[in-house]
Amino acid sequence: MSINWYRMLLVEQLIEEDAAEFLVDAASPGAAAAILHEAYDRARDQDSNTVSLPDGQCHRIEPTDVMRTRAYCILLDADGKELGEIEPDFAAPRALPPA
Repeated sequence: MSINWYRMLLVEQLIEEDAAEFLVDAASPGAAAAILHEAYDRARDQDSNTVSLPDGQCHRIEPTDVMRTRAYCILLDADGKELGEIEPDFAAPRALPPA
């Protein structure tokens, strides 16, 4: 049985969530969403969790509740360039320790 070695990157993603309700005066829901995204971007640019609108509304957005976790593998080439995500073959034998 031949064993091949693969350079792999194991990635873990955590998706956290928090929410705050705003009453936004805008021409459309899309325009209201744009106003909120711009306010959020301004807060992030200032390294702040407080989202503020020009009319004085402000809320702290502090994601702390983990909503989902995802772990996946990416195959790397010899130079460390990502070649793509690899689906696990759970029927495959477990990895052997380096010799």
